[in-house]
Amino acid sequence: MRRLDWNLVARKRRILVTGVARWWGALLVQRLVEDPDVAEVIGIDIREPRYDLGRADYLKLDIRHSLIGKLVRSVGVDTVVHTLTRIDSFDMDPSRAHEMNVIGTLNLLAGCAGADSPVRRFVLKSSGHVYGSRFDMPANIREHHRLDSNSHHQFVRDIVEVESYVSDFATRNPSIAILVMRFCNSLNPQEPQPLARYLDLEVVPTVAGHDPALQLIHRDDCVEAMTLATKRGPAGAYNIAPAGAEPLSNLLDGAGKLHLPLIPPFGIELAAFAMRRSGLAFLSPQLLDLLRWGRSLATAKAARLLGFRAARDTRTAFDDYIQQRRVLRYQPDRHAYQYEKELEDFIHSRQPVPVNGETNNGESVEANAPRRPHYLPRRAARGPQRTLRHKDETTTPGGKES
Repeated sequence: MRRLDWNLVARKRRILVTGVARWWGALLVQRLVEDPDVAEVIGIDIREPRYDLGRADYLKLDIRHSLIGKLVRSVGVDTVVHTLTRIDSFDMDPSRAHEMNVIGTLNLLAGCAGADSPVRRFVLKSSGHVYGSRFDMPANIREHHRLDSNSHHQFVRDIVEVESYVSDFATRNPSIAILVMRFCNSLNPQEPQPLARYLDLEVVPTVAGHDPALQLIHRDDCVEAMTLATKRGPAGAYNIAPAGAEPLSNLLDGAGKLHLPLIPPFGIELAAFAMRRSGLAFLSPQLLDLLRWGRSLATAKAARLLGFRAARDTRTAFDDYIQQRRVLRYQPDRHAYQYEKELEDFIHSRQPVPVNGETNNGESVEANAPRRPHYLPRRAARGPQRTLRHKDETTTPGGKES
């Protein structure tokens, strides 16, 4: 039986989503703004969004700085979804990733803490990489399995450290339900991550003598899982993946991909370095381990408590990804979104104003809306989307520092 958070059901929710410049946060925001039980969605990132956020507000804000607590309290945010975590990246070095993953998360948690905090739910996007990939790993790893805190890989250690801070925060703040979503590797043809780019090579080089079992999850299933986590399920960690795993060779054969055992099992890091220098693929150390030993996650807990079951199995998700990549290769997406501040300001300013200051159910808008800071537009006339600066914690409506 699905469990609902009745504290959130009793009133319309206000949700803060980090990382809206990338698809994880942006596509989630697109879903949330269509939910009739959600009153307001605010997306934050240090970069402008590459996706249309619809009726949501966007703020250019760095989570490593101290405005988060002020924003949360002024708007009355009850749910925070943290998608701005990196487990592997070809565009961010480990030291900067550590700042974003660890320091950024610590500051975000600090902003949600305190007796006066309105936050009652916190959802963290984590990764199945926290378990590691080794020759002695069991199949169908459950959520209570030991995390790889002694990993040789910086990105993995960072995410394990993030989870440890989140766990400590949950202990000190029992009134906030914290859900940790450990995803298997995701597939998004418009924004492929390192493993997805590797699988899309014309000839996929595999590790000689190894045929790892993998779980791959479709982009839409990722968004569905995160959406469910904002509204239901008790606190705790959840594995998010399709049921069952598929051998890599079966996936590649089924998609008609040519693959050859070109990577030696010893000296694999040197081979990966050569691939990276040649521009073929970026394979981080944790991905190299995955391509040797594989990993499969048990998904029963998410199905039982969140009501989440991936709509596509690994093979279907992979086939769909490869087909869409082939289409994009010869017919690039000409409808890619480009953030235009003036256009967004105009659209938001034309949002319909409730008749007589009342909502559809007859309740007063002003009575229900929390007091908003002067750097945020009012809901009835959304106004310009502001850029917040961390030097001074306030900005005037004209955008000047005060």
